[in-house]
Amino acid sequence: MKFFTAITDAFGIIYSKGVYRQVPLYIRGERIYAKSGSGFIRLLQGGGTSAPNTKWYELDLGDGGYEEGRGNVVYLPSVSEAAE
Repeated sequence: MKFFTAITDAFGIIYSKGVYRQVPLYIRGERIYAKSGSGFIRLLQGGGTSAPNTKWYELDLGDGGYEEGRGNVVYLPSVSEAAE
């Protein structure tokens, strides 16, 4: 089983009902999740999330990157992370 793992220096901006929040980002497998309260929400292609009333606006993945495809947002590690 894969658990949620924090991405170093990675943050996202999510919003719901006109309120924007900066949140830490996590990975599980290759998919990116945002911390939301005591749980996590999956980030989806096109700004959507697994929480119907919440959208994501911007992502900063530190040294890594991301790609939107097949309905999900997937983490792309930096060259130095991939070499480890």
